Amino acid sequence: MKMRELLWIGLRTAAGLCSLFVSIRGLGGAYGIDFRVDTLVSAIYVVLPVSSFFIFLFVKAQKLEVTLHAIVAIGYLTTFSILNWRTCAELGYCGSVASMVFETLRIKPVLAAFGVIVFSFAALLVDARRIKTANHTSSK
Repeated sequence: MKMRELLWIGLRTAAGLCSLFVSIRGLGGAYGIDFRVDTLVSAIYVVLPVSSFFIFLFVKAQKLEVTLHAIVAIGYLTTFSILNWRTCAELGYCGSVASMVFETLRIKPVLAAFGVIVFSFAALLVDARRIKTANHTSSK
């Protein structure tokens, strides 16, 4: 086994673990959220992270997988920020919208969602180079 193959396996494993963490936290969020208030935002807040591990498992085209994970991460950050804004507005301690988004970005499940993108994209780059190298050596 070559170094690039090991690197690819490591990157895919890291992406899978991050996506599993995001999905488990999404299921936990479904347990604790009140769907009566902002039903659409609450549903998106639950559905997006839960779909992360299923995207990792079942989408085989790596470019499509990275794109779908980017949609999940951005959507998760957006809906989480909306729900955080609602909470801080009710309690009266909100700063600016940007500060709320940056604070939400520091939450571990949101970071993990963006980590899935980074690891999947890096695995895509390593795999593309591995395929080019394999095609180059087999053509000789």
